[in-house]
Amino acid sequence: MIKRKEIIGDCTLYLGDCLEIMPLIDKVDAVVTDPPFGVGNFIQSTGNKRGQAVTWNECVPSQKYFLQINRLSKHRVIWGANYMNCFEGKGALVWIKNQPMPDFSKAEIASVSWGNKVEILNYTWTNFVNTKVTTHPCERPVRLYEWCIEQIPNKPCSILDPFMGSGSSAIACVNLGRKFIGIELIVLVAF
Repeated sequence: MIKRKEIIGDCTLYLGDCLEIMPLIDKVDAVVTDPPFGVGNFIQSTGNKRGQAVTWNECVPSQKYFLQINRLSKHRVIWGANYMNCFEGKGALVWIKNQPMPDFSKAEIASVSWGNKVEILNYTWTNFVNTKVTTHPCERPVRLYEWCIEQIPNKPCSILDPFMGSGSSAIACVNLGRKFIGIELIVLVAF
């Protein structure tokens, strides 16, 4: 069920469960997303609670989500592939985060639906050290999403992010002049 729909320029934003909304939307050139991948509950040094999962399986999207994503798109970039074991082929994108926290990942891996090579972005980002205010527990940098979109073959015109979170993917699409469809279950941004 769509709880809310907003159209802002070339961006269409949905509030609701992506599993219910994805069957209602047209195909897109690519899906670029960072699904929840079950890192569990923990408290940041700043006191912010990160993650809402009680157990691993409560947070990881089921195969139903990936079937819808595959049906809707020709190309896919799925972050958290190393956590969900959802590699589609031989290729991957790797983000070297350069973050200083000893208990946090130093890199993230995305599965891609094309090619058989690995591309690497070395880009420092630690939203728990960043000075801007955010309510999203795992915000990703806009630059990361811009880089992802630039890696996709044939310059995709329309991008879907069914796990939109804080909206970094939407901002990247606006910056690159691409149409965007975003879905988020919980309002964490000014929607």
